[in-house]
Amino acid sequence: MTASVQKFPHNSLGTVNRLKKKGVVHMIGNKSLMWIGVCLTVTLFIAGCTSPSAPAPIQTQAPTTVIQTIPPTTVEATPVLVNTTIETPKPTETIVEKEILHDTGTLTTESYKTYDFKEMGFKFVYPGDKFRITIKAEKPVLGYALNTEQASQLQGLGLIPHYETYSTKVQWGLIDPSFILEKATNSTEEFIYGDYVDYRYDGVRYVETIKTKGEVHPLTYVVDGRWMSYDPVYDNVLPFTYEITITKTGGPTKQSFNF
Repeated sequence: MTASVQKFPHNSLGTVNRLKKKGVVHMIGNKSLMWIGVCLTVTLFIAGCTSPSAPAPIQTQAPTTVIQTIPPTTVEATPVLVNTTIETPKPTETIVEKEILHDTGTLTTESYKTYDFKEMGFKFVYPGDKFRITIKAEKPVLGYALNTEQASQLQGLGLIPHYETYSTKVQWGLIDPSFILEKATNSTEEFIYGDYVDYRYDGVRYVETIKTKGEVHPLTYVVDGRWMSYDPVYDNVLPFTYEITITKTGGPTKQSFNF
């Protein structure tokens, strides 16, 4: 059997060849586009990596307000030694003067008169008790206080106060006096019991010494005219009057008759 060969016309073969060429061209064109796209992508990627980065925007820093905290200053006070001794004020003594005796009487150059402080409201007189004594008399008299027990013995010869020609001081003998007023005719004195004048003969003269007693005694005050019996000037003196006032002016002892 003889095979039949189909013959194509010449024009047909050319057509086939043209179609093949178009297909190749089309494929080539598609591949080119693909490669171009790849190349562009790679190029952009490389450009993105290698190109300098855009500078970051500069942030304007807000001004910082610095608040300066000043630590409190601690001042340590230097201790000052102050004398804090407080003197407690002493209570002010209210001085209330009180007249405790006022009397008038008559004396001679051979007599005296006694006034017991107990009868004035003071059984005992204490150191610090204060008195004001006033004596007015027509003739000079002696005024003095002494222990009440001794006052009861004033009749003895050794208990007559007098003056001697060799001294201007009273010779008291055995008498231990206080609150003394000498030759009083109009005399006033303030006295504090416990203070007294002591006279001692040193062989040449009598020496006066102020002394203080801390003793508590019952006292008697005496108005005495007997001293004049030792002075001839008063030999003819008639009885005369006197006046005595004693005022309590202060001191610890209060007037009381409860004994």
